[in-house]
Amino acid sequence: MKRLVIPTLALLTAILLSIPALFSNVEAERTVPATSTPVTNTIVVQVTASDDDTSVQLVTGDNRNDWVWIRLGTSETRYVNGLRFQNIDIPPRSRIVRARLMLFKSEWHQGFPIFLNIRGEAADSARSFADSEPLASERPLTAASVDWKIAAPPPNYDWFDAPDVAVLVQEIVNRPGWQSGNSLALIIKSAENTEWRHYLDLQSWDFNPQHAPRLEIVYETDVHVPTSTPTLTPTPTLTPTPEPGRLAIEQAQPIQCNERYAGDTRDWDNNVIAYTGCRPAWPETGPEAVYRLDIPYDNVDVQFQIFPEDSARDLDVFLLTGAYPEDCLQGADANLLHTGLNAGAYYLAVDGYDGAAGAFTLVSSCTFHFENELYLPVITR
Repeated sequence: MKRLVIPTLALLTAILLSIPALFSNVEAERTVPATSTPVTNTIVVQVTASDDDTSVQLVTGDNRNDWVWIRLGTSETRYVNGLRFQNIDIPPRSRIVRARLMLFKSEWHQGFPIFLNIRGEAADSARSFADSEPLASERPLTAASVDWKIAAPPPNYDWFDAPDVAVLVQEIVNRPGWQSGNSLALIIKSAENTEWRHYLDLQSWDFNPQHAPRLEIVYETDVHVPTSTPTLTPTPTLTPTPEPGRLAIEQAQPIQCNERYAGDTRDWDNNVIAYTGCRPAWPETGPEAVYRLDIPYDNVDVQFQIFPEDSARDLDVFLLTGAYPEDCLQGADANLLHTGLNAGAYYLAVDGYDGAAGAFTLVSSCTFHFENELYLPVITR
């Protein structure tokens, strides 16, 4: 006969106490861990140095990193452009939602459409486009690319957007060596199907730091990044305090060839009293109005005529390559003709002889001298 074993009181108590724990374990196994909600951050960066934007001529390999323009497309040769953005505060493996490339249009353009291809530089941290570094046309590129067709010219002296380049930024921040604070570069290349002399010019850092290319990136992370919208690096103001002995070229008014402009030297300061590079003996002690003319081609003749509102006021005209009196190429009494200028930025000063000042009309004229082969496509049509 089997004996019935009756549990002791202590054993029963232990069994009863273990039951809630068993159920709690089951409930814990059924619970799905909560996932964190991605945090959206935005940064805006801008080209902040002369060597951080460039236009490279493919035929000659000329690295125009100090040019006042960034030329998109094909003029005398196809161009490859490099844009470098420093201090990108994006953690590795972040998800790029949008990347907006913003560019500032200059006045020069010719021929449309323009076909371009944008890629990123395949580097953990892009180097500058200084002459000592590899050309923009020689750098390794991302597998991802973005095609861009510019069908018509954007408005002059205004911002416009390139296509979204998020896929390029994503590939770069996914690189094993990417770290927050690294630099990235975008490479814009004229496509082979862009016709000859189809191009437009952007303002580079050397033209105006405030109009240098910008990049706005929206990205997601699992944690909030406190400095998600950093302040852009301060850039020179467009209207600095006038400097004696130096033209106020930062305030220069843009002019074009074959146009007429109304001006008044009384609206300007008197910073230069003698143009030592061309007319050192002339006492130009009146205030000087300053203009800027950008010439896109070599071998150009320019003529400037000044018509004072009051003929008794002796206003003279001076052509310079820079802000200082020694940069003067030529000075003339109301009618200046200079031949054979190469492509570049030039400054025109309308100054008052012996303190003269007043209103005037400025007339600009340009004659472009092209090689014979440049006219061949027109002749053969």
